[in-house]
Amino acid sequence: MIFFYSFQFKKIGKNSVIHKQLILNFKEGISIGDRVVLMPNSRIELITKYANEKYQPQLIINDFSQIHQNCHITCAEEIKIGKNVIIVANVTITDIIHPHEDISIPINKAKIKTFPVEIGDETYVYNNAVILPGVKIGKHCIIGANSVVNSNIPDYSIAVGNPAKVIKQYNFKTKKWERV
Repeated sequence: MIFFYSFQFKKIGKNSVIHKQLILNFKEGISIGDRVVLMPNSRIELITKYANEKYQPQLIINDFSQIHQNCHITCAEEIKIGKNVIIVANVTITDIIHPHEDISIPINKAKIKTFPVEIGDETYVYNNAVILPGVKIGKHCIIGANSVVNSNIPDYSIAVGNPAKVIKQYNFKTKKWERV
């Protein structure tokens, strides 16, 4: 399976496993590191044209990261997923908003706006979370199940809720997770 995909992706690392996806388009904009796993039935869409505008999307998934089943990733600019990141089932990640400023145009025909997304190394994103455009999640974070992340999350944080709020951060002096 990797041999087949290696001709389609921008980059695919050693020992990566890509199971059958529901949608996987514009593979030329996808860079996959070593030992990455894409579980079955995700929807990974890189948008190259929308409302007569052209885009050059880049999805970067770094070494040892995993995207589990039924995730939905939509990218028109850039989404970076760090090393050793685990994104479990049913997570949505997008760098696109539909601003619907001109009400004379149907929402699905209006121009989109894009804001890059970054998920730091060693982060774990639990089931049904939503990562919205323009968000940067730091290194070694936990994003709780069903959370909606609409603002940046600093390194070594646990964030939960809708909207997601940091509830704990790791204190390197005490070597403990402490409530914020």
